[in-house]
Amino acid sequence: MKLAEVRRWARGQGIGAARVRRTYEAALLHVTSRVVQAIYRESGLLLPMPARLLPFRRLEVTALPAGVRTVPSLLATLRRSLKGTEYGRRFPALRHDIENSVANVVLNRLLGPKARSLEPAYQGHQYWPFPALRVGPSLEQVLACSHLTRKPVVLPLVEVDDCRLISARFGSHTAFQRAWSGLKGEALIPVHPWQLELSPVVRELLKTGSVRLSSHKVEMIPLASQRTCRILATGYDVKLPVDATLTGEHRLLYRLNLENAPLVSALAEELLRESGLRTLAFQPDVASVFHRQFGSHLGAIVRPPLKPRAGERLVPAINLWTGPHEGRALLRRVPVEKFFTRYCRALMEGPVAFYTEWGMAFEPHLQNVYVGLRDSLPTRIMLRDLDNSIIDPRRVRGRLRALGNPAKDTWRHMPPYPDGGRRMVQAMLYGHLGEVIWRLSEDHGADTGRLMAIVDHTWNELRAFGVQQLRGWSNSVKTTLRTRLRRATALRFVER
Repeated sequence: MKLAEVRRWARGQGIGAARVRRTYEAALLHVTSRVVQAIYRESGLLLPMPARLLPFRRLEVTALPAGVRTVPSLLATLRRSLKGTEYGRRFPALRHDIENSVANVVLNRLLGPKARSLEPAYQGHQYWPFPALRVGPSLEQVLACSHLTRKPVVLPLVEVDDCRLISARFGSHTAFQRAWSGLKGEALIPVHPWQLELSPVVRELLKTGSVRLSSHKVEMIPLASQRTCRILATGYDVKLPVDATLTGEHRLLYRLNLENAPLVSALAEELLRESGLRTLAFQPDVASVFHRQFGSHLGAIVRPPLKPRAGERLVPAINLWTGPHEGRALLRRVPVEKFFTRYCRALMEGPVAFYTEWGMAFEPHLQNVYVGLRDSLPTRIMLRDLDNSIIDPRRVRGRLRALGNPAKDTWRHMPPYPDGGRRMVQAMLYGHLGEVIWRLSEDHGADTGRLMAIVDHTWNELRAFGVQQLRGWSNSVKTTLRTRLRRATALRFVER
């Protein structure tokens, strides 16, 4: 997607030039801030731009430097500043992603304020160096189907002869089909609307008749990830492969995730019952369905509807601090520091305990967390995306085998468990509490030092779980920018 396309679309929608210009300037500042932050986090290099240093090695560029008002002028400045560095040597890749990111942030911000979707986070990602990056989908595809789409979207379904269902909850394709889609009959595999055009595998399967588009359809609304969709008729969520790069990674569904997702969720739920933790819950993966040979392009991981407790409201964390900023209304009713104290305990206790005591490392950044609220105060979190958990073979291999057979090569491809801990801490602090602290200080005038003291106090409250090593990883940095520029996939960290 190109910025020129977005501008032409905006003119066609009657959006005034002044608004487009303001949106462009804000998007350019935001993308600049995320790129500069990523460079600083990974290398320690602080580029000569006005910036505020924030907790958890976050950084916010407060103004563009003199002479930088467009993408070309930003790129020229970065090229000079990064000469001789790894980032400079990979400058063509950096330029491509910055151009794409700015165009998509502009589009999101023009669409976002009037979005009536479920998770309308439109300002731009805080976790990845290229916010709103979409490499693959066209402007028309994004306008027709994204987390900012105003109306429900029709989800295509395909008939597949060579189809596999993995589930402990559903004993047949028919029961599974009825539960998630509300349709009778044998199993149909849902396909993201983008995937029909983006995936050469799906196009070829349809062309040869190996799979067939069904006349049945269901309506859905994409969630913040854009590839996970809420089925309106049933409340189920389906996580789908998309042959595209979104935010920072290529979003296919890989064999190990598809085969292990229901098993990993069953393990998490069993351990949660044993733990007695009241501050943690899961939206589990209860089934996966996929083409036996081409499941990475044609498959789905399925989650049941959310189940709040009596008197509780479950809110996506991303909606509290971005998009609709629901946290602003909550904090008109309760004191900021009381709210944040409860928030830290609810967010940190479960993931920390599961890592140190139960052998599972989650990724509780903003997009993966629902917050349970009672009387406007946080009481627990509910985690989703459990298929990406990193688990400790020493502690859970036997437990996992008792629940079912993990996929072949599971343990060979599992990242080292300490890297799961580093990832968990980064997601929890930099990718979650860092944004909460920023919003509380910017929107409510909260003192950052006092908020950080609350984080430290929460760590101290959790010391019975042996948190010293985890706490020491507070400044471990996942090298998301380097990984993206290298077009690599391996999980890597640097210590700062």
